[in-house]
Amino acid sequence: MTTLVALASLTALGYAAFYIGACAISPWSVCRRPHCANGRIYSRLFPKTFRECPRCNGTGRRIRIGRRVYEYLRSERKAGTR
Repeated sequence: MTTLVALASLTALGYAAFYIGACAISPWSVCRRPHCANGRIYSRLFPKTFRECPRCNGTGRRIRIGRRVYEYLRSERKAGTR
C-alpha cells in the first residue's frame, strides 16, 4: 500500500516537473477555442468571411496557464520587495 502511494506521488511530481519545464521552454500553446483556425473564426453562413479570435487576439497562440501563474507570482514578489 505504501509503495502504491509513493509511486502515485512520484508520478504526480514527475508530471509537475515536466509541465514546469514545458512552461519555461515554450510558454505558448495553441488556441483551443473550438472554431479558431490560425487566429480566425470563420462564419458558418458566409464561409469566406472571418473575424479575429478574441481569446488569442488573432495569433492562434495563447500563453499557458502555468506561465500565467508564474508571471503572477513573480510580479507579486517583485511588488512586495519594493
